[in-house]
Amino acid sequence: MTERLSAYVSRHRQSIEAALGEHLPRSSQPHARRLNEAMHYSLFPGGKRWRPMLTLLGAEIIGARPQDALPACCAMEFLHTSSIIFDDLPAMDDAAIRRGRAALHCVFGESIALLTALALMNESYALLSRTARAHGECKSSARLMEEAARCIGVDGMIGGQAVDLALQGSGQGPDALASRNLKTTALMRLTMIAGAVACGAQEEDAAVLGEFGESLGMAYQICDDLLDELADPDLLGKPAKQDLRHCRSNYATELGVESAHRLAGALIQDATCALRQRFGNRPEVDLLSDSAALILQGAGCFALAAA
Repeated sequence: MTERLSAYVSRHRQSIEAALGEHLPRSSQPHARRLNEAMHYSLFPGGKRWRPMLTLLGAEIIGARPQDALPACCAMEFLHTSSIIFDDLPAMDDAAIRRGRAALHCVFGESIALLTALALMNESYALLSRTARAHGECKSSARLMEEAARCIGVDGMIGGQAVDLALQGSGQGPDALASRNLKTTALMRLTMIAGAVACGAQEEDAAVLGEFGESLGMAYQICDDLLDELADPDLLGKPAKQDLRHCRSNYATELGVESAHRLAGALIQDATCALRQRFGNRPEVDLLSDSAALILQGAGCFALAAA
């Protein structure tokens, strides 16, 4: 991690953690204690909080104040957490470890895990709408709800998960993998635009941020495939070789390790160039470029070792 990115994360980490605690939904029902405990377990202590940092940068790049975008940042972390709860379930990826400890369903059971994921997903919609309306952006609120529903829905995260389940065996090819990757790319697109749109971004700015998010999401998925294929589970904080266990193709097996890593690099380079062309040499562009390079660096070490 570059020094400037590390400084940015350190500067905003505490405020993001505080906002997550403030906005975490809590049931007032007398017999919902386990649900409340499960929601807290799923969020704290969390991962790197990479997605809310990206949402914050997306808002700052269009001139918004960090504090104005914090609820949208929380919405993205809630959505991401809901997606990994679903992904870990026995009916999905059947993973017992997440973020270096027992997956939520292993501790609280599948029923509570499902309800937790749904509660976090629903709260994310409410937070996005409230953030936009708080800044007098009623039109942006409607636009953001539509975008969120698309990114999460049947041609987004949910559709991508369905394709992921359907991909059995090898040889599906890059087109099928791109459909599978919707569960990552669509959510990353929303991550990049959520704070900006909620704070009144112009359509042209939001479009470039969205395209950057999609490319970043695709590169992230490629690198995640490489790590799943090559890395140690202790390093990942979750099981490795999940695709092999489920007889699924991924970019590492379809393209080869070196070619897959080159593709991820090309995606990030093109997306960063487009970002810089639109926004110039703003510090936020440099920080987003650093964030993208960090993805490549992690997978690159293993790609080089396997070469």
